[in-house]
Amino acid sequence: MKVLGYNGGLYGYPSKFGASHNSAAALVVDGEVVAACEEERFNREKHSGVFPRLAIEYCLREGGVQRVEDLDLVSYFYSFPLMYRPDVYTQNAHGLGLPHKVGLWTSLSTMRVVNNVFGYTDELSREDFEHQLRCRLRDDQYAVTSHHMCHQASAFYDSPFERALVLSMDAQGESTSALVTRAVGTRFDVLRDTLLPNSLGYLYTFITTLLGFDWHDEYKVMGLAPYGDRKRFREFFRSLVVLGPEGRYDVDQAAITQLMLGQWTQSWDLVFPRRTTDVLGRRRRPDEPVEQRHMDVAAGLQECLEETVMHVLRHFRKETGEQNLCMAGGVALNSTMNGVIARSGLFDGVWVHPAAHDGGTSVGAALYGYHNVLKQPRHYPQARHRYLGPGFDRGDVDSALLQYGGKIHHQRREDLISHTARALAEGKVVGWYQGRMEWGPRALGNRSILADPRRDDMKDVVNSAVKLREGFRPFAPACLAEKARDWFDMTGLPDSPYMLFVVPVVDDKRARIPAVTHVDGSARVQTVTEAENPRFHGLISEFERLTGVPVVMNTSFNVKGEPIVNTPADAIRCFLGTMIDVLVVDDVVIEKRPEVTEALRRQRGSVHTGRVVDGRIDAV
Repeated sequence: MKVLGYNGGLYGYPSKFGASHNSAAALVVDGEVVAACEEERFNREKHSGVFPRLAIEYCLREGGVQRVEDLDLVSYFYSFPLMYRPDVYTQNAHGLGLPHKVGLWTSLSTMRVVNNVFGYTDELSREDFEHQLRCRLRDDQYAVTSHHMCHQASAFYDSPFERALVLSMDAQGESTSALVTRAVGTRFDVLRDTLLPNSLGYLYTFITTLLGFDWHDEYKVMGLAPYGDRKRFREFFRSLVVLGPEGRYDVDQAAITQLMLGQWTQSWDLVFPRRTTDVLGRRRRPDEPVEQRHMDVAAGLQECLEETVMHVLRHFRKETGEQNLCMAGGVALNSTMNGVIARSGLFDGVWVHPAAHDGGTSVGAALYGYHNVLKQPRHYPQARHRYLGPGFDRGDVDSALLQYGGKIHHQRREDLISHTARALAEGKVVGWYQGRMEWGPRALGNRSILADPRRDDMKDVVNSAVKLREGFRPFAPACLAEKARDWFDMTGLPDSPYMLFVVPVVDDKRARIPAVTHVDGSARVQTVTEAENPRFHGLISEFERLTGVPVVMNTSFNVKGEPIVNTPADAIRCFLGTMIDVLVVDDVVIEKRPEVTEALRRQRGSVHTGRVVDGRIDAV
């Protein structure tokens, strides 16, 4: 049986109403995910929320599906009638004063009318799909599943567990901000459905924008937090998020309501209430330096998130007795929080879906469709491969080499691994483009930029001269799985193949890999096995033979503001626009012609590193 899952825009439904970003498609064949990719990788628009036509076409080709009508089911990630539910008011009115109660009730009622007038229904989702792909489906060929249930399905069905507690948490999905279930086999029992505006995801976004970053930049705040003092604003954040009995919490409803109003109207003046700015200060403009105050705010926010999620999990662990935890939703991409959960010992096993953000709902929609709509059983053990995106053939590589031939030198090398490892050991930055693209927002050794983790200056070099991003942001280590416990504290984790857990670096190893050790002694580690990625494993093994260190710095192959590269031509274009020293595409080693390198140096001029110096970070 073949099931296509997808997420993304509907007739241009505004992304600011929460229904259209990180659009993607996934194909499940006989219970196995055989293809999955985000639309941004094809249309080159970061966080693209448009209908994922190109991603769908890729998945169908990869799965050998000739016509859309040949699918057993098409499954969509969002039910528009579940937006603006009346119980949003009844669940949250106790936390609001009279003006905000009136505002919440009025906005819910108004938006329900707007949706009805414009006909945003599940039937319209199907009509849009048929219109976009010029096909006709039978009534039993199309299904709609709620946003958070798609997150739940992506986390649980992709996990190695036969039963688990499942937590999905984000800013919003329809009316829900967090969902807790107990999953057994193919059944999900809902334990708690937390509704807007009671949203930890929105709170994190709220503070992210206050700190001068953009939507989708929450990971920057997570990287900034270790520079700050968690105690400085602790009591303020505890007043914003009040913990209650039975694992409940109440996020300041007035603050979140104003944030949502500012999001919808695109007016920053409406976002931040006086209560917040009087304590945390005014919003930082993006061109202003990041100061110690901003670091302390980030630290307080991160602690608040960790405390609140642990409060929820402790309650449901005790109530259900479930020993395993699965997580998805945008909040589950907070790898620092994930590391705290794993090290807590609260659960025997913790699994986070690699594409925990909205892109992952495409996989969830497909798996839910396969198991719950078509009633197909699960199979154990389930294969979990993460290289589900497009690959390339020799013709793609040759065409790209011809296109950029006047700017590069290239050669095919039989000693590719040893040659590349020597380049890394000599301090060169390497673009590494191999095989099929990774599923999810992390580069896992197929669309990566690699460097030597032993050099103290390498983090600044890659941030400023290659990635063109803020210098305070850390880089991840990719480590041989069999050596990981010698270098990292893996308490609570059998492995970490998808860069989803921040763990402590072993004390006596921190000075040996400074480029991937964050200011608090932590790292977002990726463990690499020979079985899952033999070429990347071979490269790290050769680097260890040369240096004694079984670790390389690994970051995604893109620059600030762009999606990860997709095609060989994308890789060469990105290489030519940065100070990456060497590019390896399949078995071809590529270098810039000297005049190209010199012109790039002149064009760049001086670059702010964005390093933290005396509690201050230069804007980049």
